[in-house]
Amino acid sequence: MTLNKISRYEIEKEIGRGAMGVVYLAHDPVINRKIALKTIEIANSLDTTKREELTRRMLTEVRAAGILNHQNIVTIYDYGEDILPFVVMEYVEGESLESLRKKKGKLSMDEIYPIIKGVANGIDYAHSMGIVHRDIKPDNILITKDYIPKITDFGIARILDASSTQDSGIIGSPSYMSPEQILGGTLDSTTDIFSFGVMIYYLIAGEKPFHGDTPHAVTYRILNEAPNPPSSYNPALTLHVDGVLLKTLSKKPEERYKKAGDVVESLIRAHTRPKERTGNTIKDMPPAKRNILSEISHVDTIIDEATMNLRRHSFHKKQKG
Repeated sequence: MTLNKISRYEIEKEIGRGAMGVVYLAHDPVINRKIALKTIEIANSLDTTKREELTRRMLTEVRAAGILNHQNIVTIYDYGEDILPFVVMEYVEGESLESLRKKKGKLSMDEIYPIIKGVANGIDYAHSMGIVHRDIKPDNILITKDYIPKITDFGIARILDASSTQDSGIIGSPSYMSPEQILGGTLDSTTDIFSFGVMIYYLIAGEKPFHGDTPHAVTYRILNEAPNPPSSYNPALTLHVDGVLLKTLSKKPEERYKKAGDVVESLIRAHTRPKERTGNTIKDMPPAKRNILSEISHVDTIIDEATMNLRRHSFHKKQKG
């Protein structure tokens, strides 16, 4: 379907496609600015009752996401219904993090630091406002020409879940789903922490921690198997980095980091620690040994963080005294 105009917005060109619909570069003649307009084409496949439910939930989610005002989050400007429901967002001139990774391959810790730091700031801000993204992944991170990351599609994953049916299979991004998300459990901020960990693993290892030929094979591994340490794919990484990411990817929400910023801080500390000396390279170690060493690193990282928290507590106590 070729569109020239939706509501007052003048369509210029298609710039992306997703599970729910199409994203267009458009022009707002009233404000005289470029915007990104996302049509919800999945609405056309629903009967009247389900479409009304979809649009009702969409308005609720867009209103919630619309309160977010942060430099690392794409701003939502408007919502409406024409031939299709649509969302109007800030237009980000740049590329997705997925596109950047495909061009560069594995990214070093130094390369990804400004990206994951910005993403973490955006995630933690949204969580402080009571909003969970539910679909953190490289495709949903836009990188501006100034190398500033911006998270897009807040609330879209929840709407997509609501519009799917039991026999429609898994819709969305199974590789980045947390175990509780797969099982349909209660979700909180830690589900975004899990997805954030999957994304970082993918960026620095060049492989996803849970992979398979089908969505169900992927979700089985997320629920039942521990991932290989990222250093098994990228020997430049230390076992301390392994430990941080294994904690982030814990199957139990209560065992993960509570804030995305804590993940980034722990990764930087882990990255700057001296590389362990072993008889063999990490890559050449059998999986069982690699997992044991990574668990040791995991505990080591927790001890470091507990020590730092104790020092902070003592410092604040002295100040109050």
